[in-house]
Amino acid sequence: MLNHNGKVYTDKNTLLFSAQNRAFSYSDAFFETIRVIKKNSENYHIPLWNYHFNRLSKGMQAFGYDKIESDVLKNEILKTAIASKNKDTETDFKTRLTVFRSEGGLYTPTNTKSEFVIVLTEIPKLTTNLSLPINKKYVFFDDLPLFPSRFSSFKKASALSYILAGKYRKEHQADEVFLLNDKGRIAEAGAANVFILDKSNKNQLHFITPPASEGGVMGTLRNYLLDHQENFDIRVEEKPITKQQLESSEIIFTTNAVQSVQLIKVLKNEQLERMKIFVEKVNQIFR
Repeated sequence: MLNHNGKVYTDKNTLLFSAQNRAFSYSDAFFETIRVIKKNSENYHIPLWNYHFNRLSKGMQAFGYDKIESDVLKNEILKTAIASKNKDTETDFKTRLTVFRSEGGLYTPTNTKSEFVIVLTEIPKLTTNLSLPINKKYVFFDDLPLFPSRFSSFKKASALSYILAGKYRKEHQADEVFLLNDKGRIAEAGAANVFILDKSNKNQLHFITPPASEGGVMGTLRNYLLDHQENFDIRVEEKPITKQQLESSEIIFTTNAVQSVQLIKVLKNEQLERMKIFVEKVNQIFR
């Protein structure tokens, strides 16, 4: 399903733009990736919407776009989901919402008008099936380092670092790739934020995750966990992470708003049992 500025199309391959489209010509665009939860063919909801729109709103301001209100974008996503008339209750929708500047100008734009495109793709519902050992293969990518700026927290259309990192991961037959920043430290994973175990005790696991100053995208689920960590019986702190710290950590996991928590490394049974509880609590957000 496809929605361009409020008009819904059933064929997501529908041609919408001219070659002068600014998202295509200049990467003058940014996007959100959102899981839309399906209760039935007429009932959907969007977890973490306030976090998604907070980043969207800041992005529109930073890029110099006219603001599209929260209710408009949320209702258009839900309208598109309902229009699919899909009755399979075992699936949700992965939604890409792209906001871009209307045509006009070359490098220098001639307007501030915002447009949007919503693309919905069916995906399976989340499950929590975990067993030992969890020790996925990962690689590091530093050919095109990430640099921190006031724009680095947004999911920009100019995603070459992530494209090449994904290609590198695939070529090395790895499960995950970690992108490094200009200082050689961990910025984020290929399409997710990264957390590693710093220390633990009988009552609580203490994780660290890179701050915005490390150059990665500040994900919505990441931010939610930071804001509500007490609800998950964990402690999370923002700290830079070196390659050596990541490799020596006993637990590594990633988060994003579509796949929830993905465990990369958990070797001890006691730790796995605690992580199962944590993952299930997080997955409840998406049900």
